[in-house]
Amino acid sequence: MSDRVLLTLVQAWCLVRHPMICARTFNHSGVLPDPARPASYADKFLWRKIFDHNPFFTTACDKLASKAYALSTCPELKTAAVLWSGYDAAELPAELLTGNVMVKANHGCRWNMMVRNGEVDRARLRRRTARWMRHRYGRKLGEWGYKHASRRILVEEMLLEDGQPVALEYKFHVSNGTTAYVYAARRDEHGNEQKCHFDRDGTYAPPPPGSRPQWVRIDLPASFPRMLAIAERLTAPFDHMRCDFYEIEGAIFFSEFSVYPLSGKGIINTRLRDLCADSWNLSQSWFLTAPQSGWRRRYAGALRRWLGANAPPGKGLCASSSAKWGGHDAGHAAWRRASFLCSRRSSILMYRLASIQFSLVSTAKALTRRRQLSVVT
Repeated sequence: MSDRVLLTLVQAWCLVRHPMICARTFNHSGVLPDPARPASYADKFLWRKIFDHNPFFTTACDKLASKAYALSTCPELKTAAVLWSGYDAAELPAELLTGNVMVKANHGCRWNMMVRNGEVDRARLRRRTARWMRHRYGRKLGEWGYKHASRRILVEEMLLEDGQPVALEYKFHVSNGTTAYVYAARRDEHGNEQKCHFDRDGTYAPPPPGSRPQWVRIDLPASFPRMLAIAERLTAPFDHMRCDFYEIEGAIFFSEFSVYPLSGKGIINTRLRDLCADSWNLSQSWFLTAPQSGWRRRYAGALRRWLGANAPPGKGLCASSSAKWGGHDAGHAAWRRASFLCSRRSSILMYRLASIQFSLVSTAKALTRRRQLSVVT
């Protein structure tokens, strides 16, 4: 079987086996996903969800495990102290909730509750944490890394600056040991979020014309070079990873890793997005460096050859991101038309059918929950 036929069959398998996450990618980008031959930023994250199940991703998605890894790799780092961990918030010592703390799910993202000055609704806290413990984060989004993260509830000290929760976070997007770009985000005194992008050397990357007003210029701290070096050291085992820090009075605090930033959605700055995709060398991923079995072994070989043939000049085995989201690069479009056995119109129809399927399933689940609530009440 030729590589072209094999890659096309794998593309069809991805659509049939994972219609929901393929439909999500299509609905967001407006471009036909091709996880079998990942070239764009979105396709690479979709490919990671479907194929690249690196066991080390579990460590990165587990808050306790990632803290331990970060501190053992870079002892000069600090992290928010873990005051308690357990499986049931009802067992949480009441005295821990009298000050300023963060209650988090060890196995999720943005599953947090902030406790300020001891003000907390314990009943609401128990309900929310019980819901966290019942669910596996990222299942609907295809974020495999969270599957084996330990389900626990954490209570962390709240990082404060001038008596307020630290407002500014730095997020380093690192591909194959080199930072592609940095994203900084903070909240002002009114709770409004402000955002900014930087190149690896700390040069401000202005947003595209017409961007929303929350995109502003943020000054980098003097510790930025140290943060950069630490981020690239921590992410060395990965082909691509986001590494987040806080900075308080010159001290660098590790926050977390993100295996699937924004679940693979693109960023507003297309230049940085494409730079990130170009520098992300999939040939160094777990899937293409670890032994595979069955048809995945044959697919891995075909993909390695495809990556080598489609690498940008000077990049070696690195997939190109010449296909811009929403763009119409003639060379890539011609290649994709020749590669698909089905027509573009048929492919769009299949993805739209997958989107409809996703909507129907979501509606059915919502109706089921509504009926269950009506029975209870």
